[in-house]
Amino acid sequence: MCLSYRSLACSLVSATALVACAADPQYIPGPSSIEVGIEGTDVFTGSVVVDLPVRPETMEDAEERVALATELGIDAGMLAYVRNGDFDVSIEWTIKNLAGSEGEARIKVNGGNEFWYYVPTEFVVDPEEDEEPPPLMGDVPLRIAESGTRSGVFREDQIHEAAVDLEQITRAMVNPFAALLTVNEEDPGVAVGGVLVPLEHVPQMIRFEVVFEADRHMVLEYGIRVRDHRDILHDHGLAAPAGEIVTWNPAMFVPPPPPP
Repeated sequence: MCLSYRSLACSLVSATALVACAADPQYIPGPSSIEVGIEGTDVFTGSVVVDLPVRPETMEDAEERVALATELGIDAGMLAYVRNGDFDVSIEWTIKNLAGSEGEARIKVNGGNEFWYYVPTEFVVDPEEDEEPPPLMGDVPLRIAESGTRSGVFREDQIHEAAVDLEQITRAMVNPFAALLTVNEEDPGVAVGGVLVPLEHVPQMIRFEVVFEADRHMVLEYGIRVRDHRDILHDHGLAAPAGEIVTWNPAMFVPPPPPP
């Protein structure tokens, strides 16, 4: 998809919330770097999962969610607490090649919203016949020079797009190849159970699984940058006390079996 999400939240919230669009973002450092290809090992893939540290839903939040669901004509249980217009998220990364020769690396990002967690391997029934679907983001080969570094970012619009793709794959049950590889600029929303959920109200990604692959000794450092338009991200980030942030528990999405 190629939707213009960069100004999505600012165009949809009230004049008061517009001030938040210009506010300083919050940076959530990765809990650990990912190092692979260490000499003497055969481990060339590593991963880490990061959940956004969001404050629990208050009674006022719940009432606003119910009112919005009523306005949209959908069941309140279908409407996520954290929605796609609430945050602008980006993931900044740097790869360092610690080997004495040029190599290749890949970064893949999957994850979940508060309902479902996407795992591409779950779509492979027969490894000899079934192709694994692509990740939500990434999987681009990156050449890294000897003792060199390379930096980049998964942009805010890419992560908004990934949230929509995740909703299509899971609750809308769209084939992941169609959801991830098709441009749908004119889509007004995602049809879930016959009900149209507007793009800005599909569930936001609150879980990010960062997978790092390299063919020699390299390390990936990364951080998550969040612009919070609802003031629901905890000020202390991942260091927040456990009782003050949501413990997310999305279900792994298992696709229905193919028809006989």
